[in-house]
Amino acid sequence: MNFTATRFACAAGLRVELLGDSWIAYSPLSGETMMLNDESAAVLEVLREAPGDIASVCRTLAADLDADPAQLMERIAPAWSLLIDNGLVVEGGASLA
Repeated sequence: MNFTATRFACAAGLRVELLGDSWIAYSPLSGETMMLNDESAAVLEVLREAPGDIASVCRTLAADLDADPAQLMERIAPAWSLLIDNGLVVEGGASLA
């Protein structure tokens, strides 16, 4: 799948909560609760605001963090597949959360 050309949104019913120093997420699509790192939680926060592709998410986060979007993409890209595979993020152009 081409992450740079495909728009994604949070899955319907997704729940993300801070638990101590970690983030937890519940996906109704998989029925599982999982731990997230800060980067994955930040991606979900951006996608809750508006669907987008990995580049648009990285631009939004870079603006918030005063960081380089290309460096953020390198850090976020490995987690993108995991977010999809675990039912936290789905392909689609409209926000589903």
